[in-house]
Amino acid sequence: MKLPRTASAFSWTGLALATTHAAIFVYLYVDYRRHAGAWFADLPLSLFSWPFVAAMNFVTGSSFDFAGDMTARVAAAGATDTAALYLVGWGLGRGARALSSALALKFRASSPGS
Repeated sequence: MKLPRTASAFSWTGLALATTHAAIFVYLYVDYRRHAGAWFADLPLSLFSWPFVAAMNFVTGSSFDFAGDMTARVAAAGATDTAALYLVGWGLGRGARALSSALALKFRASSPGS
C-alpha cells in the first residue's frame, strides 16, 4: 500500500518573509529603546505591529493598549506577526506551485505532439 505524499510545512518564501519581518521588528524595537521618553518614540513600532493590535482588538472586543515599554506585548506582537507572515509565505508558495502545475498540465495536454 502506497501512502499519499504529504505537503511539506517548510517554505523558503515564508522563511524569507518571516526573517525580514523579524529583522525589521528588532531594529524598530532597538530604535524605540534609543529614543524612549521622546514623544511618539514607539510610533514606528506600533504601526509595524498593527496586525497584532488589530487581532487583539478583535479578540478582546475593545481597544487594546500597545506601547513600546510593554515588553511582553511587544514580544508577543513580534512572534505573532512573524509567524503569520511565515504562513502567508507558505500559502503563496503552495499557490504558486499549484498554479505552475496546473499550467504545465494544461500546456502539456494542448501541445501538438501529445
